[in-house]
Amino acid sequence: MTSLVDRVYYMATGQLESPATEGPSAIRWNWFADLYAHPQWGLITVPGFSQAEAQTVASLCRATPIGSVDSISARWNAFEQLAAIKLDRAPSDFPWAAVANSAIDAHDYLASGNFSGTETVTSAFWAHLTVQPTEIAENRISAAIEAWNTRFYSSTRGAAA
Repeated sequence: MTSLVDRVYYMATGQLESPATEGPSAIRWNWFADLYAHPQWGLITVPGFSQAEAQTVASLCRATPIGSVDSISARWNAFEQLAAIKLDRAPSDFPWAAVANSAIDAHDYLASGNFSGTETVTSAFWAHLTVQPTEIAENRISAAIEAWNTRFYSSTRGAAA
C-alpha cells in the first residue's frame, strides 16, 4: 500500500491526480476556500497560519468565480505579494506557498486560462505533513480528499454540494 506521503508526492509530480483539478468553478473554488478555512482539515489547523489569514484567503477563493475580475485580480495581487514576503522569510512555509499558488491559479482562471490547482493542494497537504503528527496529518488530508470527492460527485449528478 502506498503511504500518504508518497501519494502527495505523486500528486505533486503529476503521477496521481490531485483533488479539484476539474469540475465546476464554483465547486472548485469553494473547496479551495475550505482548504484554508475548514475547521477540521483546512490550513487553519496548521500552527503558525492564523485564523484571520485563513478566513481572508478563503473569502477571496469564494469570491473568485463570482466577483468582478479587476477587483478580484487586485486582491489576489496583494496576497501574492504578501506570500512572497512570507516565503522570503521562511521558504518552507507551506501554507504561504499554497497562497502563492492559489494566486497563480486565480490569475489563470480570471484570464480564462486553464489551471489545475495541484500546486495549491500539494502545498496545503505538505503543510499538514510537516507540522502535524502523521496520524493527524493523514486524517486531515483524507478528510479533505473525501470532501472534494463528495462535492465533485454530487455536482456531476446535478446536486449542489
